[in-house]
Amino acid sequence: MAKTIDQMVAEAYANGYTADQIIGELVNSGYVEAPQMQEALSGNTPQQVVDYFAGLAQRATNPSLLDQAKRQAGLFTRSVAPIAAAAGTGFAVGGPPGAAVMGTGALLGPMVMDPLVNMSNQYLGTNITPPGQAVEQVMTKAGMPQPQNAQERIVYDINRSLAGGAASPRMFGSMADSIRPGTAQDVIRNMAKYPQQQTGAAGLSALAAGGLRESDAPLSAQLGGAMLAGMVAPGGPKMNLGQRTPGLRNVVQGAQALVKPFTDEGRQVIAGGLLNRIATNPEQAMLNLQENAQPLIPGVRPTTAAIARDPGLAGAETPIRSSLDPTNQFGARLSENQQALFEAFRRMAGRPGSIGQAEAKRSAVTAPLRQEAFANKQMVNPSPIQAAVQATMANPSTQRTSVDQAMAFVESLIQRRIRDDGTIDPEALYSIRKDVTDAMAGKFDGEKANIRLAKGQLAELLPIIDNVIESGAPGYRNYMEKFSKISGGIDQMRTLQSIESKVTTGQPNITTQAPVLSASALRRQVASRAEETGESLSPVAQRRLNNIVTEIDRGMASTAPGVKAPGSSTFQNMSMGNFLGRVFSESMADNTTMRTMARPLDFLYKLPDEALQNLMVDAMLDPALAATLMGKANMMKIDPLAKSLRQKAERLGYGSYIGTQQVGQ
Repeated sequence: MAKTIDQMVAEAYANGYTADQIIGELVNSGYVEAPQMQEALSGNTPQQVVDYFAGLAQRATNPSLLDQAKRQAGLFTRSVAPIAAAAGTGFAVGGPPGAAVMGTGALLGPMVMDPLVNMSNQYLGTNITPPGQAVEQVMTKAGMPQPQNAQERIVYDINRSLAGGAASPRMFGSMADSIRPGTAQDVIRNMAKYPQQQTGAAGLSALAAGGLRESDAPLSAQLGGAMLAGMVAPGGPKMNLGQRTPGLRNVVQGAQALVKPFTDEGRQVIAGGLLNRIATNPEQAMLNLQENAQPLIPGVRPTTAAIARDPGLAGAETPIRSSLDPTNQFGARLSENQQALFEAFRRMAGRPGSIGQAEAKRSAVTAPLRQEAFANKQMVNPSPIQAAVQATMANPSTQRTSVDQAMAFVESLIQRRIRDDGTIDPEALYSIRKDVTDAMAGKFDGEKANIRLAKGQLAELLPIIDNVIESGAPGYRNYMEKFSKISGGIDQMRTLQSIESKVTTGQPNITTQAPVLSASALRRQVASRAEETGESLSPVAQRRLNNIVTEIDRGMASTAPGVKAPGSSTFQNMSMGNFLGRVFSESMADNTTMRTMARPLDFLYKLPDEALQNLMVDAMLDPALAATLMGKANMMKIDPLAKSLRQKAERLGYGSYIGTQQVGQ
């Protein structure tokens, strides 16, 4: 039934609209044509025009006291008619118990069906009229008056809720007598108690929800306000609203705070609580996540299992990956980390063929220095070298066969190149030095192979040889320093490329097709070649190599010895439905009867399971997020909240929940 202009103006005034807003709505809704309104405004202010329409409305609809009484009686009849009709039918079939059951069912039915129908219309594209709306349409067609302003709508809500709240205790009492003894019967019987409290909770919830709705509060605040009012019903646990919520604005904020744990923050608390439960040592794991979240290798993003060093969280990675990660984000992270580790290794080792290029560059830089040093060479006396050889052989602490063989090798090289006057060409002495370093590296076979065992004694001779050469070829030492500096990097590449050839897997990186470092093979190579890497790698390179091994080890936390994965159902069953079950009783979370009764609350507390599961995946991939969630769960426990709601549900029954149905209507 379309509203008349007098109804439009009266309702707009009652709801606090300005004159400009009322004029705009009159034109937009077609109550007044735009040219007529422009003509009226040409000689009058907007307020004068609206006052004119308001005066017409008052003169045309100046109801008598009898008319007003009839209207209020009609509104009351409209609010209780569905419940009264259902109760009458129930009484005819089953007497007073039947009346209670049918009457309350008429109120609870839309509570269950309206959210389901709305979801179907929104997500499935259906166009079904919700039962509650259909009932309202029938009563409107029957000529019953409709609430037209904020006051009438709130009173209408209260009357409808009081009717249902008064009937619910009798209904639960009848239901309790019809089911087998047990936990479910005990809870239902408790909900049949305290009828006055339940009725009061229903009325207060409706009042709060309606008041917030008429104040344009968001839906979450309306839901919270309804629940909040039910919780402070007479006889229930008290919340000092006088101190904490002195005004409507604070009531809205308090309502939002009550609902907030079940929205975005609620998902965070639930996920953090689960992380705390599965962690072997939650406090230490959270500390590790906070302190060690930075990667050791640039580009590597360690997972929570890698950083926490906690067997429980490490074991959770596999079932979360298999049950909650259909897009395989864990696989993508593993591929990224594998590539980052391989690139870090290659930055030290160089690519295949890089050693030859480096040697050519070394030669290009150092050859001119060497040639310049030997260009004006003079013969030198090798006696300092020979004296050092004899001293080593005479030293009791070094009198070993390998040392004697090494010293004899050096002496024979000198004797073959010494001149008749006892001097030697410094360039020839440089060749002897290269033979000595080859022997130290074990490049000789046969009998000379054992010379490398005297590497330490041979190394002590090298500075003496260099001093003798420098004395006959000034500039030689500068050449050797440059050559040695460049050779250090080449030796490092040679060692690491040799290791790489033995530690890559046969399966390349699935994303980049680059080789993948095998954790076990790399650990074995680093351990078996510790002496070699200690000599050929710079301290910085050694630290980086150790960090690469550490990152690989951390990435394998989920398969480490002693790690046991929890059942995948632990994560598959994460849903707000399970939490709602705990509102009644931990042991009744899977009780079919109680879950059926709790379904009217699902629309209120329902958290998208997919969002919650995605949050768990994100938490296991992001150590910082996991630490934050675990901290939030410590500050805001779900179980105490569930216990509190369970106690209140048993004491107030469905009274406050009935009142919440006035939200958004």
